[in-house]
Amino acid sequence: MVILLAALCGLILIGTPIAVALGMIAVGTMWYTTGPDLLFIFIQRLYAGTTSFPLLAIPFFIVAGNLMNTGGITVRIFDAAQLFVGRIRGGLAHVNVLASVLFAGMSGSAVADAAGLGIIEVKAMRKAGYTGRLAATVTVVSSTIGPIMPPSIPLVIYGSLANVSIGALFLAGILPGAMMAIALMIVIAIVAHRRNLPVMAERPHGAEARRIFLNAAPAMLTPILIIGGILGGLATPTEAAVLATAYALILGLFVYRELRLKDLPDILWLSARQTVQVMFIIAAAAPFGWVLIQQQIPNAVIEQLFNLTSEPWAILLLINIVLLVLGMFIEGVAIIIIAFPILLPVMMEIGVDPVHFGIIMVLNLMIGLVTPPVGMCLFAVSEVSRVRVGEIVREMWPYVLALLAVLMLVTFVPQTVLFLPELFGYGAGR
Repeated sequence: MVILLAALCGLILIGTPIAVALGMIAVGTMWYTTGPDLLFIFIQRLYAGTTSFPLLAIPFFIVAGNLMNTGGITVRIFDAAQLFVGRIRGGLAHVNVLASVLFAGMSGSAVADAAGLGIIEVKAMRKAGYTGRLAATVTVVSSTIGPIMPPSIPLVIYGSLANVSIGALFLAGILPGAMMAIALMIVIAIVAHRRNLPVMAERPHGAEARRIFLNAAPAMLTPILIIGGILGGLATPTEAAVLATAYALILGLFVYRELRLKDLPDILWLSARQTVQVMFIIAAAAPFGWVLIQQQIPNAVIEQLFNLTSEPWAILLLINIVLLVLGMFIEGVAIIIIAFPILLPVMMEIGVDPVHFGIIMVLNLMIGLVTPPVGMCLFAVSEVSRVRVGEIVREMWPYVLALLAVLMLVTFVPQTVLFLPELFGYGAGR
């Protein structure tokens, strides 16, 4: 186990693409343990790893997010958020968080939030008198809400691989996502008081407020379309992703009329590239997972962890630390694929619900997206805001601590995750 993981991390740190590194480790281990005769299993597992029906949701949620960023939906979401919290001191920072919550119900991607909404948010905050560093920082940390609130591309991947209900996972993310937003807004309120941050000059009233709200209302119906369709039994998560894509296309072309037909080839090409990047990792991770199981590594991990401690809380704390450290160096989707066959049996052994563990894992990895040295959202916002990564990192730590506090609460109070799935009839582990 140590040799495999050390070799994998070594390949990634020297710049080998994650999918290639996973494949190299799988082939090398198969060759070493069984000889070349069984290498045909590698090809079989590559194919099998990408044929799960729920994985079809991934390209559609990616397309939907890109359509929203191009079709004027993100601007209207930001304007609507100002109606609710714009007049509070530090209001635009609060708007930044609330807009991320609203956008989270549409795209399911932290990077789409950071890159799409980020441009609008940073520009508006700078214009209102906020420093570029603070504007970029709030944009980075608020983007972590996206893959926790439903829908969520990482939760689709986890649910598909772990054979866990994606509908249950989507419901399980609602309360933790709300808790993240509240925690970030508490930090913003403290910072606003200490630094005397600006207040929005004039909140829209009357006809203007109604116009902004009604303009954004069609976009804000997207989460209802997705979650309502799944809970009502009208659509699977994959079908809901297709509906979200079609709805975003209709809004952009015919309602807001900011999306043009000539924009579609570029959007589809970008979405195809992003989908291939994710699916290549998923495909390469399938034979890697087979190697882990064939070498009985999950059993060895369980045995060693229980030799260290038999206390479930200590094991959960240790796993959180491991995931946080991994998230600083490796892309989140890759960690889900690498770690779940090792860690899920441990969770089952200590009585942690797979749905609960899915939220714990994804929340850990979202914090990893904003921490150096390999935080994708950190670099995306740095690029669109033209603020150096080092400046964002120095400003960011109070917000990261707030997210860590939510992580601990979610980890050790299971009902924060399981309440809504159980309320809607999803039993343990379903």
